[in-house]
Amino acid sequence: MKFSLVEVDRFPDTLGKEKLYWSKEFKITAHLCACGCGDVIYLPIGPTDYSIAVHDQGPTLRPSIGNWNVCNAHYFITNGEVQWARKWTSQQIAVARAQEDARREAYYAPPRQSALQMLIGWARAVLRLLGMGRRG
Repeated sequence: MKFSLVEVDRFPDTLGKEKLYWSKEFKITAHLCACGCGDVIYLPIGPTDYSIAVHDQGPTLRPSIGNWNVCNAHYFITNGEVQWARKWTSQQIAVARAQEDARREAYYAPPRQSALQMLIGWARAVLRLLGMGRRG
């Protein structure tokens, strides 16, 4: 099985077999599950989600694709080719989902300040209050 890339503005009502549809505008891909079950797999593309690379040989998606809710298919798409991966237990799936959630939370959380940064900020505020922080 070899996937070819189809860049779209909107996904078609019916997806074709062995086609990986990619909407750059909405940063998401869609394809029919590689196992043949007919389930549509939507994968977000972004810094905390999936990455896509386009080569002459075909598209590459990372990380692996797991259809845990329907058929338990687990595979990679590399240069358009499907590479089957080992099945995961329900515990492995739960751990991976928790890691995904933690990665998203860490990425979108406001930056944390170190104790030194907080002390410097406090000192600057005090100096401004005392009128000593003026530049002239």
